[in-house]
Amino acid sequence: MLDLLRRKAQSPYLQGTVLVIIVVFIFWGVGKQNTGSFNAVATVNGESISLQEFDQAFERTMNNYRDQFGGNLPKGFIESFNLKKQVIHELIQKSLLLQGGKEMGMYVSNDEIQNAIKEMTVFQNNGVFDVTRYREVLKGSRLTPTKFEAGLQSDMLLTKVGTGLAEFAQVTPKELDDRFRFDNSETRLDYAVFKPENYTGKVSVTDELLAQYFEKNKEKYMTQPQVKIKYLSFLLKDEMNKITVPEAEVEQYYNSHQEEFGQPEKRRARHIILKATEQDKQARRAEMEKILARARAGEDFAALARQYSEDGSAAQGGDLGFFSRGQMVKPFEDAVFGLQKGQISDIVETQFGFHIMQLEDIQPANITPLAGAKSTIENKLKKQQALNNAFEKANEAYEKIIFAGSLAKYAENFKVPLAETDFFTQTAPPAALANESAVLDTAFSLKKGELSSIIDSPQGYTILFIADRKEPAIPALAEVKERVTKDFVAAEAKTLCQKDAEETLAALRGGKDVDFSQKMQEKGVTVHVSEYFSRTTRTSKDLPQEVITVGLTLNASSTYPEKVVAADNAFYLCRFKDKKDAGDNDGPARKAFAAQLAAEKKKELMDAWIDYLTKSGKITINEKYLN
Repeated sequence: MLDLLRRKAQSPYLQGTVLVIIVVFIFWGVGKQNTGSFNAVATVNGESISLQEFDQAFERTMNNYRDQFGGNLPKGFIESFNLKKQVIHELIQKSLLLQGGKEMGMYVSNDEIQNAIKEMTVFQNNGVFDVTRYREVLKGSRLTPTKFEAGLQSDMLLTKVGTGLAEFAQVTPKELDDRFRFDNSETRLDYAVFKPENYTGKVSVTDELLAQYFEKNKEKYMTQPQVKIKYLSFLLKDEMNKITVPEAEVEQYYNSHQEEFGQPEKRRARHIILKATEQDKQARRAEMEKILARARAGEDFAALARQYSEDGSAAQGGDLGFFSRGQMVKPFEDAVFGLQKGQISDIVETQFGFHIMQLEDIQPANITPLAGAKSTIENKLKKQQALNNAFEKANEAYEKIIFAGSLAKYAENFKVPLAETDFFTQTAPPAALANESAVLDTAFSLKKGELSSIIDSPQGYTILFIADRKEPAIPALAEVKERVTKDFVAAEAKTLCQKDAEETLAALRGGKDVDFSQKMQEKGVTVHVSEYFSRTTRTSKDLPQEVITVGLTLNASSTYPEKVVAADNAFYLCRFKDKKDAGDNDGPARKAFAAQLAAEKKKELMDAWIDYLTKSGKITINEKYLN
């Protein structure tokens, strides 16, 4: 946390830095004292973690997750991941680390605290620590110097604890060499694939066996719900054929919706930004004036942007790509759209800081003429009118249906033909309703004898009546015998395949002189040779991960696995073929691996120490706060 605070303190954004300070010390429990167990969420060796500390830490954790999910947490997320328990245990672990550090004799002196504070530019004036500014910043953050320094002391002590433990996490050259060779040595396998489809011809099918299989798996053959409906459709396509759009309406629409028929002018610019706060505006503007002078003197603008700009575009030389009006803040936009190609702007101030821009390119506006847009406009206006007409007709019909008492009576009274269907399932609807998902959803949500409301769909409007309905049921075996037979044969073939593969592996493992290739040839199964793979890469062409995982356990003295490997609806028999040592010549990979191994050891050591402190300490948790 201290490193984070120091990094943030380098930013000119005073308000952002103060926010970081607030978060740090709210999370750590500024000025925490042992106030007993009253309202304590937990106690650690007699030291209380207050409800206020927990609530603030929990809210911080929630905000972090909200940021990751774009602002809203999925339903049930807190309960599924037991976030309250996670936060309590994090607070307990941090308390244990602080206590453990003190027991180890670690200490943060007043001088260390003072020096750390003096290094933070947020408290400096012209590069020198300013006591008045220090007090003003803390006051604005609702912190007293005593509380701030107590929290900083805890933070620095935790840093010392981590650094101290890390000194014990040394990786010896031999340990590095052994682990590097172990993880990066490459294995190759001989393997064969036993496929169930090759055993279907060996399956015996009888009525008795089919009946037994069906009885065990009958839920799998449950029928889908079916409905039989009568309905009225008011389709847009039928209405559109009756509509003619006057030329004047087309022209009026075109003139009032120009943005739909062309691309506005776009400009491509580079910029350099220096972020600023109210406190350092004058200094930042002076810096920008120097950069502007260099740019106008002929220095490469992109190079200056890479060196000085303070946003994500710096790596691209300040290039912002093409943009049109309305995509940038107004002062920035006005400046860019007032430049000539290649020209560099004056200094422009926005809420983000100070900018200078160089116009790279101009993409002129491109508007489709009325003649080219006429067909699109006519179709759009027709659709709007057809939608209105279809709804009016559907609404009028619905009122008459209600007045008549039923859809059938309405059809009889007004001599309106109804569309009718036979029974169908939602997954296999009649062709006329195949693309009417809203109609189908409604049809299968209603009961027999129910009338729908007016159903809105992309094709128009529909009113339907459920003439009959069949609920899901387990059919008689005779009705689904073909499916049952196919499933039974597949299941039995898989069983036979697995049994044969297991018996073959047993013969290979039990016989010293049994040759793998010869045995596979007897079985009519092709032998393949895998590519080399390692614990680091864990990939090999045509080999599933399950086989690779098992293959990494094999070696010259243990050539066969204990079990057949099931993967991808097949059974794999594999045998160790050979291994390539990692060697000593991969310098960059070995160096990266050393860093990874050191990090692993540090984590293991930290986890072990926390585990020791937890087991040897006296920790109580108030369970009511977990609910």
